[in-house]
Amino acid sequence: MSKLPVQLKDTAVFFCWIGGIFIIAGLCWFLTKPLRADLLRQTVNRAWAESGESFRLREPIAPGTMKPGLSRLGSWYSVDDENRALVFTLIADGIFLPCTAIVDSNGKVQNIMPLIGNGEKFMNRISPGIKQLYIRRIEGRP
Repeated sequence: MSKLPVQLKDTAVFFCWIGGIFIIAGLCWFLTKPLRADLLRQTVNRAWAESGESFRLREPIAPGTMKPGLSRLGSWYSVDDENRALVFTLIADGIFLPCTAIVDSNGKVQNIMPLIGNGEKFMNRISPGIKQLYIRRIEGRP
């Protein structure tokens, strides 16, 4: 019977360590969001420059200014006064393809562009139905 409190104490210490790790990881994730958004912006702008696109991402768009659910699709950035861009990962048939979607002020998707060099080859492998599914999600239609 005297072993029970020691085992209970050891178990409590173990779970406190695990909880502490989760708290520290959560704080790091939350506190580095501006840095991660800036690094993503720089990476996308560099990829667009290498592919010859004239678009450039500006500042991130706050999630609270959008329709509910749209902020969960990826990271939103302003492009110019009338357009914004969504940086997201298109997943289809075992392919994970980082993409950007240019969305106009009416909420319509103008273009979906892959962010990797041979992305057009992968975009051609993805069925039009999957592309339409992503476009409907981005435009906020059911």
